[in-house]
Amino acid sequence: MKNVIFGIQGDIGSTNERACKYFAKKMGIAEQNLTIKYLISSTKVLHAVINKTVDYGTFAVFSSRQGIVDETEKAIAELSRAEQNSYKKINEVKLQLDHALLQKKKEILNNTLPLKIYSHRQALLEHKKYLFERFKKFPKVLLIPEIDTALAAENLSENKYQENSIVIAPIICEKLYNLHALEKDMPTNKGYETTFYLIEQN
Repeated sequence: MKNVIFGIQGDIGSTNERACKYFAKKMGIAEQNLTIKYLISSTKVLHAVINKTVDYGTFAVFSSRQGIVDETEKAIAELSRAEQNSYKKINEVKLQLDHALLQKKKEILNNTLPLKIYSHRQALLEHKKYLFERFKKFPKVLLIPEIDTALAAENLSENKYQENSIVIAPIICEKLYNLHALEKDMPTNKGYETTFYLIEQN
């Protein structure tokens, strides 16, 4: 079987990657025949499919609590009419989220300083109420949007964020990026599902 290329809206360890592997398995694509391009954004996924630089694309479309994923809605709206007719949805899957709170190993959070929490905007919105309650002892809790949850974990592991920073990312990112799980399964994961589309050129 020929090599099949998927472009995804996420980094290594993202839920988008999990959706991609689900679709590939359902299509009978063997792991050795699957190539994943980590395009990070919905815009890049759409253009990659339209321009035939990938065979298929996946991105998040709908959240069970926050509704339509803003990033994807905006990316589709910015396409020309011809571009919007150049791709089609061929499958979808709804996945339960497995977000964890991750921090750098050996770092002790200082509750006399502001706490900075990085993640995708959608994840920050989903967990916002819980985060403010859980970290109420800190003088300030700053929720800082990142383009992808797994990318936030990667950035934290590469010391791209200041001290007293943590991230919300899938639990698999703890091992992938050599981080420590402050909380392995956030209680607000319950009932938090996201729908992903699989698209191809029309």
